[in-house]
Amino acid sequence: MPVISDVRANKGLVEIVSGGTTLLRVPAAHFAKCPVSVEEDIDLENYVDRLAAVQLADGYEAALSSLDRSDRTAFQLASALRRKGYVAPAVDAILERLSSTGLIDDARYARRMAESQAKKPSGIYAFKRRLRAKGISDEDAEEALACFDDAQQQQAAQRAAEKLWDRYAALPPREARAKLSQALARRGFAWDVIEAVVDRLAD
Repeated sequence: MPVISDVRANKGLVEIVSGGTTLLRVPAAHFAKCPVSVEEDIDLENYVDRLAAVQLADGYEAALSSLDRSDRTAFQLASALRRKGYVAPAVDAILERLSSTGLIDDARYARRMAESQAKKPSGIYAFKRRLRAKGISDEDAEEALACFDDAQQQQAAQRAAEKLWDRYAALPPREARAKLSQALARRGFAWDVIEAVVDRLAD
């Protein structure tokens, strides 16, 4: 078992250190209920379980408060709770409770994002990157992407291209096409969509 070499407060969290390595960062209020001391042997798994029991109520309230401000994915909530010093068993239990009551639902979150994003002049690949960054699973992402069909992407790319064209219209035709294509690619459109839209606009 590791031996605690230091216990120090840092921005509302207490760091529990062993041999120069931080084992845990926990809220000071929770540490006060599960204190440990320097030179004490620590059964880390047992200590984490004790902390989790202490953290459940506070963590659930913290999660609800976060959801009051805006809808979030399970990944986003878990990351926020971990940054605040909640241990993994507490985070898992909180997310399971929120999921079972429908307060978090990644599939629903992804569908709402898709409905909003589909109205904007941006591409499917940009949307996929956004979903991935929010921790949405591939399965939930594929379901949400149903509204990004070829017709929608053609229309979105056309709107984006029309806004961008004035920047490049004075350039030589080959350079203008290349610049516009690159700009649309950065916005996440597929190359077959880009090619069709650029051909129409250039003509």
